[in-house]
Amino acid sequence: MKKIFLFVVASLLLFSSVATASSVAGKVGITARGGSGYFFNNEFTDAAAAHWGVEGKIKGGTGWTGGGGVMYGITDNLSVDFDVIYSQVEVTMTTLGGVDHVFGRGKTIDFSFGAQWRFMPKSAFVPYAGAGVDFMINKFDLYDAYSTPGESLEIDNTYGGHLNLGADYFITPNIALNAEFRYLYSTSGDMKRKYAGDPDVVAATYSPGNVSAFAGIRFFFP
Repeated sequence: MKKIFLFVVASLLLFSSVATASSVAGKVGITARGGSGYFFNNEFTDAAAAHWGVEGKIKGGTGWTGGGGVMYGITDNLSVDFDVIYSQVEVTMTTLGGVDHVFGRGKTIDFSFGAQWRFMPKSAFVPYAGAGVDFMINKFDLYDAYSTPGESLEIDNTYGGHLNLGADYFITPNIALNAEFRYLYSTSGDMKRKYAGDPDVVAATYSPGNVSAFAGIRFFFP
């Protein structure tokens, strides 16, 4: 019991010393993290819905996401960051009879540039709020059961913006555990049905917009 008490006291003393040394002003940091997100619904065009005999809505739902990035502390409170985030979600269509079918997987690479305002910047626990702009490269895997030979679905690239709320908890002056909630708004791109030798047909509009939660780690160079 005495050893446990001494360990707890030593840990508190360590964190109290860290709390005075966690400003990121003038530092470069790298981030790695992963998580999951809820992806918003999209819409078939009327012609595509009629062709497949389905309702107009493309259902998103829960998918996963992860990535990494670089940040730089301009002042104690203000920093900028650049992240590359990959996300994917299986999407569902519903027949006119009310039966759901998972018919493919939407995949997105998000190039994100933003800034964050860091509260209590010299403490061990640093909450922050941020915003930024995003450019998204979108792909779609159409499952074999729902395609004919030579058929594919391709999605236009999109752009948008994000809002984020999070916190860093410094376990050393240069290493922090990170948790973040992120809302991503994206424009909608055309989802085109492609056939060899035939003109493209716009089957749907697709946006990778989502609300996601991340957990990860940051390392700040001294």
